[in-house]
Amino acid sequence: METYYSGDIELAATDLTEKSEDRSDTGDELMWALEAGTANYTAGRYQKSLSEFEQSERLIQDFDQRAVLNARAAGSEVGSALTNPNALPYQGMYLDRVMLNAYKAFNYFALNDSVGAQVELRRMREAQKQVVKKFADEIQASQKEIDAQVRKNQQESRSFGNENTSVPFSTIVKNSAVNEAYTTSANKANKLYGSLANPFVSYFSALGYLIENNYAEALVDFRNLYRMNPHNKLIQRDYVTAATRIGSELPMELAGIQPFDYALNNKIVFVVLFNGRAPALKQEKFQIVLPYVGYTGIAFPKYEYFPVLLPGLDVGYRFNNKEQTARTELVSDFDAIMSQEYHDKLPSMITRLVISTLTKEMASYAIVHAANQSGRGEAQIAAYVLTGAYKFMFNTADTRGWETLPKEVQVTHVPIPDDGVLRVSPIGMGGQSREIVLKKDTNIAIVYIRALSANKLNYKLIELQ
Repeated sequence: METYYSGDIELAATDLTEKSEDRSDTGDELMWALEAGTANYTAGRYQKSLSEFEQSERLIQDFDQRAVLNARAAGSEVGSALTNPNALPYQGMYLDRVMLNAYKAFNYFALNDSVGAQVELRRMREAQKQVVKKFADEIQASQKEIDAQVRKNQQESRSFGNENTSVPFSTIVKNSAVNEAYTTSANKANKLYGSLANPFVSYFSALGYLIENNYAEALVDFRNLYRMNPHNKLIQRDYVTAATRIGSELPMELAGIQPFDYALNNKIVFVVLFNGRAPALKQEKFQIVLPYVGYTGIAFPKYEYFPVLLPGLDVGYRFNNKEQTARTELVSDFDAIMSQEYHDKLPSMITRLVISTLTKEMASYAIVHAANQSGRGEAQIAAYVLTGAYKFMFNTADTRGWETLPKEVQVTHVPIPDDGVLRVSPIGMGGQSREIVLKKDTNIAIVYIRALSANKLNYKLIELQ
């Protein structure tokens, strides 16, 4: 990640590709394939990027197909909660399932394959619909597993003295470390987005429909975007422009908003800024008092957030013989999206970790107790070594995640300039600008800009005839 975000994209793409190949069949391969796919796209290796994302897609489909055998998904099976999360295959966040199709669409557009890009946009839309149900099913299955393990622990506890082994999240969340993670993720999450919704996906979907000259479907996306970002000026005008074009009614509060004075589906340039670094998981520990254990430390993953790199971009251009400027606006906050999923998962995740720790401690208690009863010193030593090593190996947090995603996505659009020249200037960068020259026959263009650091911007120009 240091190599990638330092701007050494070629080296990062090479290293991540090698890592992706080396980690095949280890359980970590999905994470490395996603990272390699992103880095290769940034480096302009579009076919290799597609290959990595296709492998990611195959892995996710395989996870879904064998969900019954998977320890994470088999919520009704007692005992699967005992597995170290690091020992389970990385299945990704639900955001991953949607964004990999978005990146595939970008790859196809870059390869001048609009048909392939539209296929991926349709898959992206379908994935966005499916993740809500899949997420609800995962939470439900996890709760069933927790309940089953609690009952089993209570039964076993009767032979030790019948202590209460139930530790609900309402008790755990009073711990300062857990409470801080829970509160921070709640504050970061954007409730307007809805469950697992990603506004960038809706905007990219609308763009795809506009390329197909389908204002009606684009309007549906703009309407949904308006509900998620009601104060966003760009989205307001996009919504009004699309509705005006096909004669659709508008909310009363948008009556004073003027549509753009150019079409959204021809002779237009969309500027898309992938800005900064998405949050990354790091290990945190909290102390808790458990039956048969006393004070013990439990490791769990917690998000680390990174600063915004750029306030945005100014796009200068000449249109109708006048010099004009447009500024990018925030469309999607990945901190908010990822925090929402983390926040919703945290109660079951933390409770599972506590129950797993308690279950292992009870097992250790039983082994050591049996060794003591035998009166054999070597049996006691072996029991302590065995249980101590087992607990140590378990007590590490699962910090895997897709870290080459952006912190946020900003968007603007302008009509194709009179002279075909755009001047893109990062806000606050002291006049630094990049000149982008369009072909004369370009109908729709996408300027993709990846801000890896304040001084490292990667530009891609996609021109559709």
